[in-house]
Amino acid sequence: MRSRMSLLWLMILILVSPVLTVLNGCGNKIAIPEPDGLFGISQYGEWARFQGEDQLVDMKVSVGRVFTLTGDMLSKRDLTFGVSGTVEGLVQATAMCVDEESDFVFVWEDGLKQVSWYQGSDMSFVGSSVLPEMGSAVAMAVNGAGIDQVAGALSYLYLSDPSSLLVRRYAFDDFGNLMPHGILANSDGEAARFVHLAGGMATDIDGRLLICDTDTSRNWVLRFDSTPDVTDVASNPPDDDPLRGTPLRFSVDAACIVPPASDFVLGYAAECGNTDWVGRTSSEPGEFNNPTHVAVDASGRIYVADSNNARIQIFSSGGDLDLQFGSTDDTPGVTSVGVYDHRIGSGADDVNYGAFVFVLVPGENQILKFISSEHSNFLNEDLPPPPQ
Repeated sequence: MRSRMSLLWLMILILVSPVLTVLNGCGNKIAIPEPDGLFGISQYGEWARFQGEDQLVDMKVSVGRVFTLTGDMLSKRDLTFGVSGTVEGLVQATAMCVDEESDFVFVWEDGLKQVSWYQGSDMSFVGSSVLPEMGSAVAMAVNGAGIDQVAGALSYLYLSDPSSLLVRRYAFDDFGNLMPHGILANSDGEAARFVHLAGGMATDIDGRLLICDTDTSRNWVLRFDSTPDVTDVASNPPDDDPLRGTPLRFSVDAACIVPPASDFVLGYAAECGNTDWVGRTSSEPGEFNNPTHVAVDASGRIYVADSNNARIQIFSSGGDLDLQFGSTDDTPGVTSVGVYDHRIGSGADDVNYGAFVFVLVPGENQILKFISSEHSNFLNEDLPPPPQ
């Protein structure tokens, strides 16, 4: 836990340290900004940490709550990690997500090959559905784009199934049914429409679905309009109509006649004039080595857990790298990432976006809570420093 003084010194170092900038070229959209006020490299400092008793496998932040998952227990906690509800007796749980509209918490239990969902307010059981076609699940997300294609459905539930090399889609209705409705992506080709090894997912502020591709020959984050494409009839036995989603560009390189791969991904990809979809394992700024999970704040910024580089990288909604933080000492093997925005007034702009960032470090069986310089300044002006 860092004191108010250490955070102040951190900010001073940020403002006086030279920062490497990466020159923009055709197809290369990553540029690290020079520090300017509070928006510089390493603007987050550790604020608190939680030590799990049993092995933590996933973590989500939603509406001022932190949900933690072990193989046999789902827990709801406040922002200081105090427990306010639990669900026990899960069977080899591996992934979860929260639907903020319905306030349902969905959990995948690998031992039962089923999804169960609980009411977030009181953690009461609502329903479950066995999905025998699922191989495994490492991540889940809720997204409603195109849900009107299924009569009576409320939203879609997406599951990253790396065992089957698919991102599966299920329509969820208020009768507690999960009905298969094609897939978001398969691994049968190159380009942006394919996900080779599906990882973490999140819905952004515009309703688009972000997904990590952890294949070492890709190592990037893609963005989809997840609306099922009724014209998509690409072969994927036994489903002749996979209804895949449509990839969306993060940026537009006006110098390139043919959109380069780098326009469609966060991370390294082939540049202008190169038609190959080539990624790589990299520790360079704006690139990844195993991007396991992704989250967004209400301003549209994208937070990526860059696991093997032991860091969190934060991008604008347009794909530019804003900043990064973490180290092999602080965040080794970081996986899940969650973001909390803090309202500081009544105006539309009176929000400290990404005030706190929570990250799961499974090797240490810990969740670390980081505070932004901006929010630290706000707290230091009005509140005493956190306890030592």
